[in-house]
Amino acid sequence: FESLPTTFEPTDDDKAKFPDSEDLQREMKKRKDKMLANMKFIGNLFLRQLLSIKVIGQVVKGLIGIKDGNALPKDHMIECVCELLQAIGSTVDSEKTPQGKAL
Repeated sequence: FESLPTTFEPTDDDKAKFPDSEDLQREMKKRKDKMLANMKFIGNLFLRQLLSIKVIGQVVKGLIGIKDGNALPKDHMIECVCELLQAIGSTVDSEKTPQGKAL
């Protein structure tokens, strides 16, 4: 997740590589879908107990930018957090589990 793009606006290189706007939009959608699939993958690793709740907490904090202070998180980062929490939500939602309390 550390190598996620900071923005989903097409760069000048992207615009040069995909001169047709439909191709450019298709490429941007493909990148977004890949990013969201990575969040689902991280969530599934947690559900299979291959990642600890501490790691999930670090991922969530990193995505929403708690370390940045006053800066608001980007929309795509919030979307990633939502995808991750949707994947693991039922597991951490229960107050009876220590994982839910830790997060």
